[in-house]
Amino acid sequence: MPAALPVSSKRSARRDQSIPGLARLECVRLLATLGRNALPISGTVVVVVGYWLWFMIDRHLVGAWVAAMVGLITVGLIMYRRFREAPQDARTAVVWENRFAAKSLLNGVVWGVLALIALPKGAEAQQLFLVLTLGTVALGATGVLAPSRIAFFAFIVPAMLPLAATLIAGQVKVFALAGWSMLAYALLLALLHDLFHRSLMSTLVRRLESDALAQEQNVILDTAAEAICFVKPHFMVKCNRRFADLVGYPIEEIVGRPSWAWLASLDEWRRIARECEPVIRGGRAYTTVTEFRRRDGSVFNAEITGRAVDPGNLALGMVWMGEDITDRLKTEAALKASEDRFRRLVSLSSDWYWEQDAEFRFTRISGSIFEKHNIDLSNTLGKRRWEDASVRGVSPEQWRTHRKLLEQHRPFRDFVYQVLGPSGDLRWCSSSGNPVFDEQGRFCGYHGVGTDITERVRGAERYRHLAYHDMLTGLPNRRLFSDRLEQAIARARRKGHRVAVMLLDLDDFKIINDTHGHSTGDEVLIAISNRLRQAVRESDTVARLGGDEFVVLLPETLHTEDAATVAQKIIETVREPVAIGSRQYFLGVSIGLALFPDHAPNAERLLQQADIAMYIAKRRGGSALQCAVDADAGSLDAQRPASSGEAARR
Repeated sequence: MPAALPVSSKRSARRDQSIPGLARLECVRLLATLGRNALPISGTVVVVVGYWLWFMIDRHLVGAWVAAMVGLITVGLIMYRRFREAPQDARTAVVWENRFAAKSLLNGVVWGVLALIALPKGAEAQQLFLVLTLGTVALGATGVLAPSRIAFFAFIVPAMLPLAATLIAGQVKVFALAGWSMLAYALLLALLHDLFHRSLMSTLVRRLESDALAQEQNVILDTAAEAICFVKPHFMVKCNRRFADLVGYPIEEIVGRPSWAWLASLDEWRRIARECEPVIRGGRAYTTVTEFRRRDGSVFNAEITGRAVDPGNLALGMVWMGEDITDRLKTEAALKASEDRFRRLVSLSSDWYWEQDAEFRFTRISGSIFEKHNIDLSNTLGKRRWEDASVRGVSPEQWRTHRKLLEQHRPFRDFVYQVLGPSGDLRWCSSSGNPVFDEQGRFCGYHGVGTDITERVRGAERYRHLAYHDMLTGLPNRRLFSDRLEQAIARARRKGHRVAVMLLDLDDFKIINDTHGHSTGDEVLIAISNRLRQAVRESDTVARLGGDEFVVLLPETLHTEDAATVAQKIIETVREPVAIGSRQYFLGVSIGLALFPDHAPNAERLLQQADIAMYIAKRRGGSALQCAVDADAGSLDAQRPASSGEAARR
């Protein structure tokens, strides 16, 4: 039983960055890029404005304004260079966005001051020039500052309001109207910026989600037992590790090469292309056996299956799957030479043998598995497979595909279906068959084998279960808990209720682990996990994060007191002695409570707040509840359990 992780390790395990956080980081990066690229344009505009006003107003004021703008451009160059050199992650993005917003505020103030120093009474040409200039600068800022709302408003408000106010306060009605128009123009730019910003965020989130999905797909591809590749059209776009191992090339050298590069001959590729096109265009999978050539020149036989991404548009590409069947073909060839139909089927792993006539009706079924499960075959003989009422789990489309293949008198492999047993249990079966022809080549029916794959299917289901659950306690693990927490927060945002997270750390557990061994510690953890499940509702989630650390999710909480009531119930149930053999063990639990949206705006921050509160409760003696909002006020209502010396008494 591993000891509990130190505080720093537990916190570092929670540093996974969410997609919204990564999207914000991308926005800040784009903001820095656009701002840096806009600096030469800003400098040009400053030169033009300074030159225009040099002969119209006090040159000292113009010089001071130009110097201020040059200083801000220089500051911008320094900031963008430091941003590029600094470590960048989702946590520092907020800091840099605020820095860029502060710079935008200073830029806006300096542009706004220009309206106050360059609009004397009656200078209509200057007024018109400044209106056009600031309007153009504001429009450009709308695009450059599109990645950040705070930076945009920090610039647009001080830049536009002084000009509008000066024009409105003037004596000329036409320019007073222009002042009101400038306010309307600023509002229009704000709406336009909001549209740009939302579109940008939506695009970034979709791209990041696609990247995350692509990473998951790569993991699935590289762990697949079969070789898989994606061809678009006639050129290799992507392949998995198994395909690279089969042909003996690194993946980097495979991508981009023509799809016939690994076939034994170009004529063989032409044959496959000619045969597969009508099948794939019909929305079906094409299967054939061909020869592949490895990098060292050796040749092996492979069975490949291809299917189009979109049968109506083959330009979108095709997915091919295959496996090395050299050994299997050698075995089948030897069995065929003996002309023994049973020995020809030895290469197929099976539990029973079956035969069908030319009308696809079963004429023979044999195998010890039927006696083992007490299955009566009298209702199956004389019927077609799709006429057997005990066969389940096959969709109409799958039946149509299977029947069409039979009508074409082609072999089939691994046709999967379910069979309803006499006791009402469903078992998964896989059937494979070959067509039978007489000496004149006339079709006589099928013979083949079947396999009970129930345990294999259940094993796959168990594997999926283990991927999301703790192996010791059976509770959801960190991955499944994170998914449920994100979903709960999303529902809470829509419906307006709270989400409570309680981080639990067992007190005095290390004494049990060190004194009585890890096996006893494991039994104690199992017992505690069962109590925690019983202490909450079915709609709540109890998960184990590792060691003696648990977490409870209350997805719909109205008040802090409701969560505190549940926490008190947990403290009391953990206090009850745990009986393991002839011994009784006494434990306490320190609980940190945090609520969304009261204490944090997202899942990652919510867990951090609960973690901090839990360690405060632990430092204050343990066996207590600490709420994140009143971290300095002590526990809500909890008492310390028995002393650590009593934690492992008989």
